[in-house]
Amino acid sequence: MSSPAHSSSSSSVSSEPLPDAPQPAPAAVVQQVNIRLHVPVLLDLSSANYGQWCVLFESVLGKFGLDDFVRSAPPIAQRTAEWQQIDHTVVNWIYTTINKTVFDIIYRPRVSAFTLWGDVEGLFLDNELHRAVYLEAELRSIVQGDATIDKYCSTLKRLAHKLRDIGQPVSEPSQVLNLLRGLNPKYRHVKPVITSKRPPHTFQSARSFLALEELQMQHDDKMEAGQALLASHDRQTLTVPPAPSSGSASGSRSRPKSKGKSKQKSSGGGSSGTS
Repeated sequence: MSSPAHSSSSSSVSSEPLPDAPQPAPAAVVQQVNIRLHVPVLLDLSSANYGQWCVLFESVLGKFGLDDFVRSAPPIAQRTAEWQQIDHTVVNWIYTTINKTVFDIIYRPRVSAFTLWGDVEGLFLDNELHRAVYLEAELRSIVQGDATIDKYCSTLKRLAHKLRDIGQPVSEPSQVLNLLRGLNPKYRHVKPVITSKRPPHTFQSARSFLALEELQMQHDDKMEAGQALLASHDRQTLTVPPAPSSGSASGSRSRPKSKGKSKQKSSGGGSSGTS
């Protein structure tokens, strides 16, 4: 008896309708959106900011229920007047958030949002393996030098994002090890602390740990510089000779006069004796 009951329960669960996809916002609402307020990043080939642009743009599409406009193309018979208004608006959004170089490459007259989105995606994801080789080499060659921890980590993270965008994500442990590899030698004492942590550090937690260490080292340097300045001032105070007193100075000036008088008397006495 339990088996039929179980089958009935299973069939009732499996027959439950899936949640409906969000309905697109009305064309009147979509047309009022200032896309540059939502997507402040201007897509640029030289900046390699496709990942940032894509995340921001997709968040707007999801907010207004417009994902299908760039993911599929409905049959022409289903393209109502309202659908066309929204589609033209999304096309305008794409053109408004790319720079002139990208615009010149992907521009097409009377193009749908679905086709235009695919052109943008293809432009930035073509030759993925070739680009991945150079990005990977660049990532492995970066060293901190005199850069701050924040600047150094931002550079590493930006390259990791580029690799992820072309389908070659860098694992979290690899990012941490690469971060430690290029550190300035003054942080050598920190490496064993980070690598021995269990559970292991993430890239973000390792960055935070190093940023605190950087602040501590800067504080120590200021304290040492202040102590060195104070010690130098004390040495200069001890080595300055004391100024002579006024009495000593007058006495030293009076002695030559007495010698002169003595010589005159001696000279005078000699003359008298001769006479």
